[in-house]
Amino acid sequence: MIAGLLVTIPAGLTYMSFKFVVKGVDNSMNPIMHKILGESQMQFLESHSIPGVGLLIIFLFIMLVGLLGANFIGLKFVSIGENLLNKIPYVRAIYTSIKKVIQTVSQTDNPTFEKMALLTYPREPLKTLGIVCCTARGEIAKVGGDDLVNVFVPTSPNPTTGYLLLVPIKDLQLLDMSVEDGLKMIISFGMVKIEENNENINLTPLLPL
Repeated sequence: MIAGLLVTIPAGLTYMSFKFVVKGVDNSMNPIMHKILGESQMQFLESHSIPGVGLLIIFLFIMLVGLLGANFIGLKFVSIGENLLNKIPYVRAIYTSIKKVIQTVSQTDNPTFEKMALLTYPREPLKTLGIVCCTARGEIAKVGGDDLVNVFVPTSPNPTTGYLLLVPIKDLQLLDMSVEDGLKMIISFGMVKIEENNENINLTPLLPL
């Protein structure tokens, strides 16, 4: 029974999550799919229930935008659109921030999000796991010092939210643990024990219940 649960529960939850995402995207793309495919094709899709058509349309749309944005005329249109967005105060801040993050992650020559660290947070003697992102840059590095690094501290069990901390490198204990293994510990409330060789994962609690 335990072995069966260890196999079926992760597989079932993964399937349910994937189905939820695909169904949500397909439903949100229904008005656009009606215009692109027409009523006859939509009736065929609804009767035969082919999932993932919305994801396929989004993928093709992103590819098309990339092809158009890579040439001279497309770059002109992108520049005009960005100038319009930069004139809207609230939208400008969101768009600029997201664009800089994507450009930094995609164009940097240095590896990012590849180190887990142990740090003191929020006070002594408490410790928490953090993801070392990169060294501090710009004005922050000038004011705080060159030894500051950006550390993202995820919340448990949802690691997509958390806190950005600027920590001196000397106050960090860098770990050999991979980011994937660190996130497994965070999501499982520390129930997943990562071995030092990162080959075996023990699903038993660290402390007796």
